[in-house]
Amino acid sequence: MTRVRLNFVLFAAAVVGAGWLGVAADRASGTPLTNEAAFSDSGGTTGMLLFILGPVVTALVLYFASRDGAGGLGLTLRFPHRARWFGAATALYPVVTVVTVGAGLAAGGVTLSLTGGDPLLAAFLTVLAVQVVKNPIEEFIFRGYGTRTAMALGLPGRVTPHLLVGVVWAAWHLPLYLVWTSDADMRLVTSLSMPLFVALMFAGLTAASLVYGELRVRTGSIWPGVVLHSMTNAIATPLLVDGHLKFTGHADAWFSPVASSIVVTVLFAALGLLFVARRPAPPAPSEPTPATLATARP
Repeated sequence: MTRVRLNFVLFAAAVVGAGWLGVAADRASGTPLTNEAAFSDSGGTTGMLLFILGPVVTALVLYFASRDGAGGLGLTLRFPHRARWFGAATALYPVVTVVTVGAGLAAGGVTLSLTGGDPLLAAFLTVLAVQVVKNPIEEFIFRGYGTRTAMALGLPGRVTPHLLVGVVWAAWHLPLYLVWTSDADMRLVTSLSMPLFVALMFAGLTAASLVYGELRVRTGSIWPGVVLHSMTNAIATPLLVDGHLKFTGHADAWFSPVASSIVVTVLFAALGLLFVARRPAPPAPSEPTPATLATARP
């Protein structure tokens, strides 16, 4: 097994296992497992801290102690056409939300109210303030280290590395939804049974990883992904948690503005595939000239 493949296997195992190790730590300490941390600005539990920081530490240790030549961690802000990429990352999710909720309103499965609960703009800004702290960590894990390593695996097809990272990303969320989030809070997110929600969540995050991963590849930076991720959570969370959106039956499975809804999944998959298809091909190796061959002789 090559170094880069070993690193990705170790990274994926640490990412998937960190949350369950955190659950075990919370159980051992007697900490209540179901809490409201997923929808609040609280610090969560010790186990949830392990859930976040375990993959970060693993990525850093592998990057510095097990060099694989896969490139940097994407922390740079210096990349071409920054304004265009940041503008696209800022605007993308509002557009996706308008299309998704608009389709639900047209189909009669969604009711939208801008009153009730906290004022929408204030709630958006409150959630956004938390997300701009959390999401650089998450994007560092999955795009900073995950995408850069997956892209070096030599997998067939341009989308395969992104899909692989998407599956690991979705699996990382499992303890959050299955253990730490209460049934009452899950009802704010989905009307589906947990098995159906998990299946749609895997599909949605895998599709979203096409967009997030391609942003990372095209810019060499995690920061457009941080902007997109922060806008996503800051828009979707108040709409659902504060009751601005109501769904008829299981219409949320189609029209909810979260990654697990079918319309959002299709939109992200289509956009991600378009991004991948439009990625410039790497330059072909130039043919050696007589002059270069002469200078190359010992």
